[in-house]
Amino acid sequence: MMKKLSILIILSTFLVPLGWSFDQQFLEPVLPISPTLKGQGGVSTANAEGWDALFVNPAAYASKTSSLTFLAVGGAAYLPLSALSKTLEGRSSWSNFNLTDTQNPNTALLNSLLTDTGIGAEATTGLGWVGNNLGIGLLVQGNTFAKGKSLLGASLTLEQSIVGIVGMAWPFDVGMGTVKVGGALRPLQRTYSDLGVADVLSNMGNLSAYKVRSGFGMGWDLGARWDYQTFKTGLVIRDAGSTVINFKDYTGTQWAAGLGFPAGGTSTGTTLFRVPTVIGLGSSWTPDMGQAGAMFQPSLSVDFQIPVKDEFTQTSFWTWTHLGAEARFLQFLSLRTGLNQGYFTFGLGAKVFILDFNLAIYADELGRYSGLNRRSALAMEWAFRM
Repeated sequence: MMKKLSILIILSTFLVPLGWSFDQQFLEPVLPISPTLKGQGGVSTANAEGWDALFVNPAAYASKTSSLTFLAVGGAAYLPLSALSKTLEGRSSWSNFNLTDTQNPNTALLNSLLTDTGIGAEATTGLGWVGNNLGIGLLVQGNTFAKGKSLLGASLTLEQSIVGIVGMAWPFDVGMGTVKVGGALRPLQRTYSDLGVADVLSNMGNLSAYKVRSGFGMGWDLGARWDYQTFKTGLVIRDAGSTVINFKDYTGTQWAAGLGFPAGGTSTGTTLFRVPTVIGLGSSWTPDMGQAGAMFQPSLSVDFQIPVKDEFTQTSFWTWTHLGAEARFLQFLSLRTGLNQGYFTFGLGAKVFILDFNLAIYADELGRYSGLNRRSALAMEWAFRM
């Protein structure tokens, strides 16, 4: 079984991308916002459980405990905390905001953000079940992000995705612990548009002037995890063989008339749109605290998430690296910290009965090296789960 899985992983990860002979455009993966994991430095391969594992490692579907998330609502603001504070302080002057008024403090603030870290927001909602060897869920996600050399010279990306997931996992007793092996399929509909801020302002209300790409794809993941006493070690192949999105081009009017599922459209030509494969390898340690565990339970995790190398995803060691720690108090309050691609992260969580709240402050590296293209964020999630 393990030998066959290893052969399948090698073929799907390395041989499939070699066959592409088209021009390529690369897209970020569609993942739900998880302040729980982001607060711990983005670790996920070995320590994610329940909803957090649904889109991360299908091996976790074979966990002994089941989890039902019947509503999760999350969001993230992509801007530094200092900028968020200044934005709130100047909220009264936004009514007089003028892009051409260089003396307006809000104009200066936006120019600074767009040329430095960029600015944007993301929102997700979904539901899902993980347990009894099964994982099934639905995610709706939308995001926008703008960055450029100036306010009027910035580019604006708008994106919307609907993703389903269904997968299974099987546990095997190997004497020294349990090996869990799983796989998942992710059918998805994805829409995105790259616009110039100046073009948007000059074509307000004219949807036919905007180009929208919309299409469908099918991603699949393979995962394994070894649970031994207080240790967990995991391996995952996300977007195995790269996930190809079959886009067509539409006008904004066509897209709006089809309520996000437009008909007709034109071919994108020979351009291939895909999400690169990512290999994750991680470990987690949750020490046995005995009776004290009801009062205080720590855990430590390390994770390496490595994109399959090509002209887009050539990265450094630090951009692969994720380190995390969590301390749970009285089984309902959690404090988290970590190192995400070279940047410190912080988070907290509280769960009372079925209500679960999580918050994280973190930064992602969008470039090939740490410190090259930092994107700071504040993320929150409210969920009803049991």
